[in-house]
Amino acid sequence: MVQFFKESKPKPQSQPLLDVTVIDVNMHGVGVARYQGRPLLVAGALKGEQVRVRLAVQNNKYQSAELVKVLKPVNTRNTPFCRYINECGGCTLQHMSSDDQRALKADAVRRLFARQGIESLPDFEWITPPYTQEYRRVARLAIRLQKKGVALGFRRGQSHQLVEIEHCGVLRPALSALISPLRQLLNQLKALKQLGHLELYDTKEGVAVLLRHTGTLPPRDLELLLSFSQHKKLALFLQDDNGRRPLHVPFSLHYQLDNIKLSFTPGDFIQINAALNQQMVTQAQDWLAAEPGAPILDLFCGVGNFSLPLASAGHPVVGVEGVMDMVEQARGNAEDNELSLARFYRADLAADFTQETWARQGFEHVLLDPGRAGAEQVIPYLCQMEPKRLLYVSCNPITLARDSQPLLAAGYQLVRFSLIDMFPHTGHCEAMALFELS
Repeated sequence: MVQFFKESKPKPQSQPLLDVTVIDVNMHGVGVARYQGRPLLVAGALKGEQVRVRLAVQNNKYQSAELVKVLKPVNTRNTPFCRYINECGGCTLQHMSSDDQRALKADAVRRLFARQGIESLPDFEWITPPYTQEYRRVARLAIRLQKKGVALGFRRGQSHQLVEIEHCGVLRPALSALISPLRQLLNQLKALKQLGHLELYDTKEGVAVLLRHTGTLPPRDLELLLSFSQHKKLALFLQDDNGRRPLHVPFSLHYQLDNIKLSFTPGDFIQINAALNQQMVTQAQDWLAAEPGAPILDLFCGVGNFSLPLASAGHPVVGVEGVMDMVEQARGNAEDNELSLARFYRADLAADFTQETWARQGFEHVLLDPGRAGAEQVIPYLCQMEPKRLLYVSCNPITLARDSQPLLAAGYQLVRFSLIDMFPHTGHCEAMALFELS
């Protein structure tokens, strides 16, 4: 008979309090103690602290406990700025100093590369934010229909449950201030079961909102949404299975990179941290170090975030993207900024693109900025093209480590490595890696 393991979740009130010493912090920032010869995970605890905890989960491999009280804190402990820290699955490292957070992220990246057999890495260079609160210009809010009505917020850590919030300390103030009014608006709608989620964008000219939903919204709901967006002077877009459509757009949606204006539509990808995005673009130009007039290939180019500044610097740039809407947006941005050196194409980058007209011209400098899935299917074709210098911008060090292995095997050397603290107070880290053909 097959036996299935079921973890034991003791009732909190039946568990005694334990006093333990935290001996380490794992790569996710969770404190590790020992109890009855097994690891005991304590979220919110720091190495060297003595803490009082209550057991929460026990199984054959590990135990976890709820932090009740820090008995002897270390001197680097910070006071969390958010009241939702023990519920929300977002900024779970607020109790750690910025230096400790970055040390944790750097160690995690080294471990990921070591798993791929890559032990030697260049010294890490950091791109850090000028401020660690109110930095997010983009946010997605989950919507859940409950007995009392619509709840709006973020997901609980390690769960699909919703944590209802009134504000968020890492969102730009204009976005955080909208949370409660948006909840009130949604609870006036009739089609509550058709609501998906909200996306918020703080743009150069104002705030834009994208409401995802299923089916057709009734006329009264559309009137309420329109009235709200007019009163709040918001740009409001709706999206269902048939695509996006504007409901109220009183201004153009764009962001700025130096003197370049990049228009976008809600639902398009843009970097959440404007200050770090500017630093990334500047560093990309510096690291590629392309000779004046040298052509550059930009894969996964989006709306032209890297392509257009490179074209503005005098380089003929070919930007390639898999989504035609993004290609058209990038073309429009090139035209609006009078950057004729930038040309954009749609291509399936999971297939062999080396025989495409734009690829056959050859490139000594390549930039790629893939999504979280990485560029595993792209790397073999890039190696065939043999660019002299390849800059990989990564939002997921796991896939960057995986994709680095075939590049190194093809004769490339990893010569510079930058970590990007895009999401302070979280365990997430982004990176830029420069490879040169030896």
